[in-house]
Parts: sequence; C-alpha cells; structure tokens
Amino acid sequence: MAYPEAMARLLRELEKLPGVGPRTAERLAHFLIQSGTERALPLAAALEAVVASVRPCSVCRHLADADPCAICADATRDRSRILVVEQPRDLEALERAGWRGVYHVLNGSVRADATGSMPDLEPLRRRVEQHDVTELVLGTDPDFEGDGTALAIAELVRRSRRPDLKVSRLARGMPTGSAIEYSNPAVLAEALAERRAVGRGGGAEDGA
Repeated sequence: MAYPEAMARLLRELEKLPGVGPRTAERLAHFLIQSGTERALPLAAALEAVVASVRPCSVCRHLADADPCAICADATRDRSRILVVEQPRDLEALERAGWRGVYHVLNGSVRADATGSMPDLEPLRRRVEQHDVTELVLGTDPDFEGDGTALAIAELVRRSRRPDLKVSRLARGMPTGSAIEYSNPAVLAEALAERRAVGRGGGAEDGA
C-alpha cells in the first residue's frame, strides 16, 4: 500500500465498521483528512467520550451515560408497562412513536442459524416477577428471529412466578420481515395502540 502508515492504520480501523468496505473506508479517510481539524478532532473526541462513558443501564440495558438511564429515572413514565425491544435503535424508534411506559433492551435476538444462541433473559425475568408490572409488550421485529424471540419470552413468562401476566405484541400493521428501527413513527404508534395479547403458544390472540 502506498499510503503512509498513519493513513493505512485509519483505513484498517474504518474497514472494521459494519458495512464499510475498502472503497468506503478510503472515501471516509480522505474526507476526514481534507476536512482537517475542524471535523476530524471533534469526531475523535466524541468517539473517546462515548467509549469512556456509555454503558448499559443496569435496569433496562439501554445505552446510558448515567445509571439508571434517563428513561428509567423519569418518574412520569408508566413503570407498570415494559416494552421489550431487540436493540437500542428500536427503543429510539418507539420513543419517537410516543411510548410512555418503560423499556427492556435485549441487545440481541434468537439466531436463525444452527447455534440457537439467545440474549440473556435473566434480567427480564427479574423485572417480570415484580408485582407492579401489569403488561409486557413484545416489540421484537416481525421476522423469523423476532418471532422466535417473542416465543422465548412468552415461555419465560409462563415459567415465571407471574404466569398470568398480560403479554402482548405489536400489531401486524408493520410489514412482515421489516425492522423496528426503520419503521415510520406513525406506523409504530398504530402498532403500539393495536397490540395483541400473546397466547400460551407465543402467537397473537384476536380481540385482546
């Protein structure tokens, strides 16, 4: 490679980012160099700050720079309703849609491959067994992995000390196979309003 070592190092690090190949890394690197200190140094400072201060909230597992996070610490939220999402990006989308309960972020989903790996559901089980929780809303993606994750959570509730806890799922007004984070806020708001109870087998029940 003809680039100086500092440039080559930057390219190697950029290529480690999701969706960034060699050509995109090269474009980004040249943009940062041409922008000079006005953009490059604030970006470097922001990266350093986020790595140093952002951690999962001990209550909901959302990204936070304080513990508990701002949502969990907000006394105006309805703590009796927990909306379970796969990723922090999903939480942000549903927050824009107007949800005023609290959240639980799984930071993963049931894998569609042979490993059958699962996110850690133990923190969610502990929250479910709190008596002030009246509804668990499953905000997983309407796809194969999201369906499998919803089924696993419904089974977790069935085996918990709160087997009669109301479990619902976002309405199927959302296109099957889509992702929560990319959905229109109006579509998400309707899906929240029209959510359906989840049956013992993990499927949605009509008329909930």
